[in-house]
Amino acid sequence: MFENIRADLERKMRGYGVRQDKTLFRKRITPLLEFGTLAVVVYRFGRWVYSIKIPVIRQLMIFIYLVINTICLAITGIHVHRESDIGPGLVIHNSNCIFILATRIGHSCTVNQGVSVGSIRGTGRPTIGNNVYLGAGCKVMGGVTVGDNVVVSANSLVVADVPSDCTVMGVPARIISRQTVSPYLKSPVMTT
Repeated sequence: MFENIRADLERKMRGYGVRQDKTLFRKRITPLLEFGTLAVVVYRFGRWVYSIKIPVIRQLMIFIYLVINTICLAITGIHVHRESDIGPGLVIHNSNCIFILATRIGHSCTVNQGVSVGSIRGTGRPTIGNNVYLGAGCKVMGGVTVGDNVVVSANSLVVADVPSDCTVMGVPARIISRQTVSPYLKSPVMTT
């Protein structure tokens, strides 16, 4: 849990570090105060809580998690379901109207406001690869697979599989570029 939180926070701070103002407050403290960071920490806590093996402590911690998760959802408008298996380096920018329920999301995923990742009437949950950028308002629905190094443009609807190393756009989403030149994909978490 703590390794993933550290990777999430380091990636978030690295994103802030590219700006001109590199003061301590702007680089180190501002990313920690964002609602997206709070939602990611609550998600990581929830994943850890459900892995506790001691029954009495587990039930107490699940109650605490459910209360914290409800408060986080009310304040931020972000729900990252604890059943989603998400790798390190998750960054959620902005807040409001974000729902994530996926089978697997790889490392270094970036999510913007208004993103929905989920199933459609029991068709399965999406599987998202490593180093993926989900633009504002995009939807990834059903049992689709999104490859590695993919940019899903704003307000796109992904209902079919997306190969690696491309940019998709539209409703339904179509490949518009095979070159992933987005600056959002240039700071992945270094995995071993």
